[in-house]
Amino acid sequence: MQAQLITYQLKDISQEEYLKQMVEPDAPILAQVKGLISKVWLSDIEKNTFGGFYLWESKTAMEDFMNSDLVKAVVSRPYVKNVSSVDYEVNQKASLITRGIK
Repeated sequence: MQAQLITYQLKDISQEEYLKQMVEPDAPILAQVKGLISKVWLSDIEKNTFGGFYLWESKTAMEDFMNSDLVKAVVSRPYVKNVSSVDYEVNQKASLITRGIK
């Protein structure tokens, strides 16, 4: 199991338009991505930082996603900048104890 944190900033787009143009249409598409267990959408409006915390079945699933046309389309949007991704192996035994995973 792999955890991933993707963050980005927005440029020249209102919150309302960001929700309408990216979050609302992308959420159902992301829900269908093979190997994705969950995504938690994140936002810090004051720091202009947005993104998601992803939980993947495997590192391969995460890498397939990162090399997909979907990710290429998202990062090429003119209002998305400073994209960053970090990932971590999940300690499943400890995460089960603390209810981080089921």
